[in-house]
Amino acid sequence: MDSPIKSIANKPDDNLAALSTIDGVEADLLAISDRGNQYGQGLFETMIFSDGMVPLWPQHCARMVADASVLGINLSAQSLDNNLMTFINLLKQRDGQASGIVKIIVTAGSGGRGYASPAEMSPRIICQYFPLPENLEKSRRHGIALFQCQYQLPLNPVLAGIKHLNRLDQVLACAELSKEQSRELSREARANYTDGLMYSRDNLLIETTCANIFIKTAYGWITPQLNQAGVRGVMRGLLLEQLFPECGIKIVEGAITKHQLATAKEIFTCSSIRGVLPVTKIHNLGHWPIGAETKMLQSALNDHYDCYPC
Repeated sequence: MDSPIKSIANKPDDNLAALSTIDGVEADLLAISDRGNQYGQGLFETMIFSDGMVPLWPQHCARMVADASVLGINLSAQSLDNNLMTFINLLKQRDGQASGIVKIIVTAGSGGRGYASPAEMSPRIICQYFPLPENLEKSRRHGIALFQCQYQLPLNPVLAGIKHLNRLDQVLACAELSKEQSRELSREARANYTDGLMYSRDNLLIETTCANIFIKTAYGWITPQLNQAGVRGVMRGLLLEQLFPECGIKIVEGAITKHQLATAKEIFTCSSIRGVLPVTKIHNLGHWPIGAETKMLQSALNDHYDCYPC
């Protein structure tokens, strides 16, 4: 197996990892034979890191172990725990960091040429640290604006829900968003769109480029059913299984058309990094106030996890 190369010093670019480990060893270069690199055979979790811990780690770990088996990766919760603890200890010792973002990538490990997985493979576990995005609290309090991406998500029921390494759909959608933001508009308008909505090939709303979405219609709350496309986010699961019931608010999973979106009463996106973000504008579709039930769900989330202040 190719040896990892020791990490260089902290990088000034917030989009680059300030610290990385591969299988518990500080490194930032991956073996060229890695099947995650060769074929995208792997998956990842992006998690909020607060007060020296990952508050939603049990949910992230369980999802990663379950989804790894679909991709033919033999992954144990214990190996994930060990790597995360080693990484957090190294992060504290080296930088004294107690808050930010921790990303875990699991690949199938090294393998030879060809799509068929070798009989014996050892998965690689990569941990990375990044600072939190700016203006998170402002976005939670005042809401965000979304752009509608023209690129449509393909349908794939086998991989639907999994946060796998094949993110070309999101790359292409984000390129669209970047192009829109760079047009000859005012400085304020260029910075206006936080994220982009993504629809399926049958024109149903699925998610944004990096978050799940919930809308309140005249008939109640609904979030896209993700059995054909999209990612089942950890924050989405927490909302469905715990926060909506605790608040006494009914929620269903189903198909969402553009007409339903346009006539919605409240809209928010969610992710494990950003928490619950109210949507106040969608390009070429409309404007919305921040709704009472959205605020209630934000408050319920903060009651359980104070790393999501609202």
